[in-house]
Amino acid sequence: MRYDLVIFDLDGTILDTLGELTISFNHALVRSGIEPVTKEVMRSRVGNGARNLVKKSIESHPEADEEKILSDYRAYYNEHCTENTDPFPGIPELFSALKAHGIKIAVATNKSDAAARKLCEHCFPGIIDMVQGHVEGLPHKPDPTIILNMLKTLGIDNKKTLIVGDSEVDIKTAENAKTDHISVVWGYKDKDVLIENKANRIVYSAGELERAILGE
Repeated sequence: MRYDLVIFDLDGTILDTLGELTISFNHALVRSGIEPVTKEVMRSRVGNGARNLVKKSIESHPEADEEKILSDYRAYYNEHCTENTDPFPGIPELFSALKAHGIKIAVATNKSDAAARKLCEHCFPGIIDMVQGHVEGLPHKPDPTIILNMLKTLGIDNKKTLIVGDSEVDIKTAENAKTDHISVVWGYKDKDVLIENKANRIVYSAGELERAILGE
């Protein structure tokens, strides 16, 4: 078998989280007197961690308290993250197929570790072998640190590992960790962005992704 481990990004790859992300972030913005953003604006900004999301959103509001917005956003989202959130079509079936073939499943995300673990257990109970979100002191993807930590913990070589994601961040993460990578188009970045960032392979459905992973 080609892979022993498949590491998935979370937002835009296995879970459609955009609805609750937008609601939660707008809750924090409005509390600080800043106009809410649309789902499309949110879609263009997610993927690089909550702090970068806040920084991008308050560029025209120099008076804004970045730490307050970040704290309000995290508190609200951690409480409500399982709402307005669902797996993308075919992902549960994909996970079942991988497990049936003895392939381990992990999730590595720039989302906060607490929210990532809560979402994975809620949406995929008992299926995922390891979840790693962002914690203070660890660099965000595309730095490969969390990937390398996963490989060490699970005892799996990078040459037997595949990273699956929806953005240029995931492509660069795979390059930095020296793993294979596949990009999906149902997430939060357009196909052109994936092509510009030298996506190794692009898939259009969970079924196609399953065939690509299993070599069928």
